[in-house]
Formats: sequence, structure tokens, C-alpha cells
Amino acid sequence: MNQELNSPDSNTGVVTLHIPSRYGYLRVLRQTVMDTCIRAGLSEFEAAQLEMAVDEACANIIEHGYGETPGRESGLPNDGIHVNLIQQNDGVVVEIYDRGRGFDIDSAPTVRPHDYLESDQERGLGLFIINRFVDGLDYERGTPSGNCLRLIKRI
Repeated sequence: MNQELNSPDSNTGVVTLHIPSRYGYLRVLRQTVMDTCIRAGLSEFEAAQLEMAVDEACANIIEHGYGETPGRESGLPNDGIHVNLIQQNDGVVVEIYDRGRGFDIDSAPTVRPHDYLESDQERGLGLFIINRFVDGLDYERGTPSGNCLRLIKRI
């Protein structure tokens, strides 16, 4: 689902963050996403949706990309997560870069809430949440800047 907002020259502001890939730093990212969304004119509800999608994506990078759960190490150099928040006239674009283990988004299982509730799973709704809460999503693995997940939220 590769949907563009206005042309690049419609940018009204860009915020770039580089955070360590640790769960404790996601709070800083969530607050920055909310602030950017409100400045861009998204409603509080729309801003909360994008905030949750970005949080889920970054939590997945930390757990699956870098393997940063207690007792598990991926063996990959962990240089954190780079995020560009691009405020445009008609929405917000979030580019999330990492150098962790990438994945094939087209073959990744998307768990539906009904199936999740009927199972014993404690996790697994991340891709469902991300897809549900954004207007556009694009993922590219292994770019020169790392893996890139691009999320679009329109006003």
C-alpha cells in the first residue's frame, strides 16, 4: 500500500530522532509523534492512532529485529532506531530506520483480533494495529540506510 502525500516540497517541518533500541526510550518517541501530529492538524484520535502504530513498529524492531529480549542476543550491531517525522500540509509521514534483522512483510502473519482472543497468544497484534491505524504503509528491507518502514497518516 504505497500511497504518497503531497510532493516533498510540501514539507512544513521535519523532526529526526535517533533513539537506542530499548523499550524505555519509546516514551520519548511517542511524545514526539503526538506533538508532531497535533502541530500538523491531526485530531487527538488520529494522533493517538499514529502514536500507537509507531510504538508497535519500534517495539517489533527492538524484539524481533535486534533480539533485545532478556537472555537473547541477535549478534547484530545495535545502532538504534532512526525516525524521521515529516509534517506535511495534508498529514504526517513517519520513516523508521533500523539495522536489525529485517523481515518479509508480505509473508508475515497478521493475527486478527478474533483469532487472538480465542488463542493463548500474549502477543501478535502488532501488524494488525499498524495496518489498521495508518493510511499508507511501505516497508523496504536492506536499503543503504537500513530497513525502512514508512507510515502515512492523513488529516
